[in-house]
Amino acid sequence: MAHPGHKRVRHLIEGEAFRRILAGEIPATLNEFAVELAVWLNEAYPDVSPVTAAAVEEQIRDTWHRRHDMIRGGA
Repeated sequence: MAHPGHKRVRHLIEGEAFRRILAGEIPATLNEFAVELAVWLNEAYPDVSPVTAAAVEEQIRDTWHRRHDMIRGGA
């Protein structure tokens, strides 16, 4: 796969976060979710620069706080 740029990486993380939230595949805390997503990205796309859980947490914070509305269909 071609090396995704920074914007593409952000979209990949956000897309996977949405997918997991809608599938009910989320842990109890934002920090745990960020760690899972960082591991997923680093394993699924090993050619991109490593992403830290802290960076992922900042990126998905708003999505995490809206997760209950998203699950009920209010996204």
